[in-house]
Amino acid sequence: MSAMNNVSDLKPFKSMWKVRVKIIRLWKQYSTASGETIEMVFVDSRGDKIHRTVKKDEVGQFVHVLQQGQTKILFLLKFFYFIHIFVYFSE
Repeated sequence: MSAMNNVSDLKPFKSMWKVRVKIIRLWKQYSTASGETIEMVFVDSRGDKIHRTVKKDEVGQFVHVLQQGQTKILFLLKFFYFIHIFVYFSE
């Protein structure tokens, strides 16, 4: 899996993607129902955007890795109904 995918390539029936994106908006959010989360909007090289959430049990793992304005290569793995994000490296 060496080819880059675009945001528009992401489909629910595919289980693994590799996407190069820039984090154009990042904020922390707290609610009593879901606890503290990290909310992000990514944009790819074609200008397509997607919103992702880092759930409360993974916030500690990503809080120091993700910053607004950074370009990242992300591995996205789908496990049933959940999308798990792996940050590979920044450029």
